[in-house]
Amino acid sequence: MWTSTGNLTNVRANAKFPFGVAMLPAHQGRGSPTGGGNFYLFKKMTDEERAAAFKFVKWMTSPERAADWGIATGYVAVRPDAWDTPTMKKYVADFPAAAVARDQLKYAAAELSTHDNQRVTKALNDGLQAALTGTKTPQQAMTDAQQEAARILKPYQ
Repeated sequence: MWTSTGNLTNVRANAKFPFGVAMLPAHQGRGSPTGGGNFYLFKKMTDEERAAAFKFVKWMTSPERAADWGIATGYVAVRPDAWDTPTMKKYVADFPAAAVARDQLKYAAAELSTHDNQRVTKALNDGLQAALTGTKTPQQAMTDAQQEAARILKPYQ
């Protein structure tokens, strides 16, 4: 199964069989897709709303909360110092698989970001699936994905 680390806690809680976790395979070089959610502060907020939102973001991204969120969900804790909290150290000692994604971050690059990101990403994923299942050659699959991405992005040129 190739899935998000955000599914790790669910798998751990529900798998009726032993399982392992590994870094993504590498050929010429390692890579790691990154993603996740974001916090936004809006331009038209009042000063009071902005202060409250900033206070919440600081609290939510503190080392302790980042560790708690990572443990509760399986997502990679978003700050290096979250991994140094006593809670996270105990978790990793009891469940070493939780550290695999963290250790892979040194190979990570920013996720794809473009206009109509979901549609462009779907075109790429469809091409990858076609290449992996053999319904298209890798060259044809990527050519088709690029053509679809160009079609989607044409209004933004």
